[in-house]
Amino acid sequence: MGQLLPTRKNEQIPWLRTTGAFAPLAQAQSESGDWRQTVFLYGMGATIDGDAQAGPLQVPVDVGLSDFFDTLKFGAMAAYRIQNEEWSFAGDVTYMNLGSSETTQQGRASLGLDVEQWTAMATVGRRVAPHLEALLSLAYFDVSADLRVRVLQQVRTASRDASWVDPLVGLNYEIPVSGKWRFNLRGDVGGFGFGSDLTWHALTKFTYQQSDRFTWYLGYRAIAYDYEEGQGLDYQRYDLVQHGPGAGIAYSF
Repeated sequence: MGQLLPTRKNEQIPWLRTTGAFAPLAQAQSESGDWRQTVFLYGMGATIDGDAQAGPLQVPVDVGLSDFFDTLKFGAMAAYRIQNEEWSFAGDVTYMNLGSSETTQQGRASLGLDVEQWTAMATVGRRVAPHLEALLSLAYFDVSADLRVRVLQQVRTASRDASWVDPLVGLNYEIPVSGKWRFNLRGDVGGFGFGSDLTWHALTKFTYQQSDRFTWYLGYRAIAYDYEEGQGLDYQRYDLVQHGPGAGIAYSF
């Protein structure tokens, strides 16, 4: 979820930005105050690490990049952005349905986890210096988890649903590399106890402007959250980090 900074007048460079996940933006020549819109699709191959807990059941989560498409039941990612030379407004939505299982102790015990997750992020950006943009975001998370633990012939299950909103603050740095190539680096941190205890996001990517309308990008993204609520049997916690390479295409008008 990185974003490119506005161009100077009569300078033609690609605008690329990501929000909840990768969000490329292509920027053509524009007069000050003109608004540019971009829609895009993107994909990400993720590694997911951490722990999920529902009541007394705790399941370690370790989905490697090689396992991601085996555990992915369905996923969709899209975003929209409107911007001028000073301001930008963007929205990003990601949906993933994942399922994984692990057998231990010579097949006598197994752990299972199914997670359905919606993530939506709205971001306002303001140019504060050449190549540098300050960001303020609101991120919405909706997580539904089914946990399973089997030991010999005994099976215990638990299902939980949680949703919360986190504020985030961040910076986005973007510079031209050569020709039609640009480099983008972004970092955000949030949560602060409003929703989760801690949420952070980081992105690095290279972008290539094929034309005035189309832009391609390739990068690496990570997003993490540590959220808990409830007590006793109603207790649930998600301490997860999702990270991996991603690629996408954007159309600007």
